[in-house]
Amino acid sequence: MAAPLLRSCRLGASLFTAQSQTANKVSQYSTSESLVTSTGKKDKLYRQLTLEIKGHDSAILNSYQKFTAMAAKELGVNIVSMCDPPRIFTRMSLMKSVFVHKKHFHQYEMRTMYKVFQIKHITGSTASTFLEYIQRNLPEGMAMKVTKIQIEQLPSHIKPPADAANQIQSSQQTTKH
Repeated sequence: MAAPLLRSCRLGASLFTAQSQTANKVSQYSTSESLVTSTGKKDKLYRQLTLEIKGHDSAILNSYQKFTAMAAKELGVNIVSMCDPPRIFTRMSLMKSVFVHKKHFHQYEMRTMYKVFQIKHITGSTASTFLEYIQRNLPEGMAMKVTKIQIEQLPSHIKPPADAANQIQSSQQTTKH
């Protein structure tokens, strides 16, 4: 009984020394100054990002859907919905011969499948990082279309009418009473 206990104690002690050596190396190479610099520019805000992915193989689309969901979870991106729009079948009938044998055809069919992801309320830097990562890992034979809806401030020359502002204030006062 003493031998296995002794072995586990030695293993625990060596594990403890390995952790302390790793901590010393980290403190040796880390600095107290911040490596992130502020540019002073405001980050863009997106109300919605819509990713439309299309391909011809459903297994690859399902695999890429799992990859995208996992990447979003790791980056803290909230995917609101994932949907599968109906497939599109494109059929082409071609004759075997150019001039003769009008009855003999080959019929070709292309099946295009889609996946649509909707992401809401995301910053520009997070969106660019997430999109770059998933676009670099897009499998061959697939296409991606990204639609961004950005939140912007109203221009300074557009102001609400004075009577509309008075109506808003009066309606707020009546709802309080």
